Amino acid sequence: MLYSQQYGSQLNSDVPSLVLLHGWGMHSEIWQTLIPELQQQYQVTVIDLPGLGRSAECLPEVYDLEAVVACLAEVAPASAIWFGWSLGGIIAMAFAQRYPDRVSKVITLGSSPCFVERENWPFGMGETTYGQFECDLQTNSAKTLQRFNRLQVHGSATARADLKILKQIVADVQSSERGLNASLALLRQDYRELYRAIDLPTLHLLCERDTLASAAMIDALSQLQPDANVAVLAEQSHVGFLSAPACLAEKIRQFCP
Repeated sequence: MLYSQQYGSQLNSDVPSLVLLHGWGMHSEIWQTLIPELQQQYQVTVIDLPGLGRSAECLPEVYDLEAVVACLAEVAPASAIWFGWSLGGIIAMAFAQRYPDRVSKVITLGSSPCFVERENWPFGMGETTYGQFECDLQTNSAKTLQRFNRLQVHGSATARADLKILKQIVADVQSSERGLNASLALLRQDYRELYRAIDLPTLHLLCERDTLASAAMIDALSQLQPDANVAVLAEQSHVGFLSAPACLAEKIRQFCP
């Protein structure tokens, strides 16, 4: 069973539940600065995705989006707001599609329906670059994670401090090699049809200085999901919430009062 942890007033049924899903290569410690900003207003549940962090040994036999969602269903609250960052955003959307009665609202941060560039979607990583990243991960996962962390903080005014936190998170809890490779494969897929299929209140937050999920996709996202709210967090990188958690927490509270 996946690792999960709860924070906040679990005994107060009037407080809404909020699930936080991390991104690729990370685990729930990524929320260490955000949780204190949220736990007074929400019952917060953090979950480590299959093969990553403290769920390193929890790997479905076939690692695909459907299997990941099934694993989450075993530990997630019966009903909650779902918030997903980066890869976690795709997974939150998939959970909402599979279990719409268990999701009240969906929020994504720094996420994209296509992390790899393709026809009619120029906002992703180039195929050659992504393919090289896959090869590098199999050859030297530690070095590849270090390079990925530098990409995540690129453009941030607090890049040095954010990178220090990311390095510590990776060092504290080791993900499995299979988990890293299997979860990375999820980012190769095209999820535009998934985005079109969601019929729940949705907020997509993009970050102005994000080099992995470009804020330039704002109009394309609105076309995919016309009823969704789409906003850009000014001057933030892919992990801007590490040093500016209050800004993100306020966006969450505004959408989910």
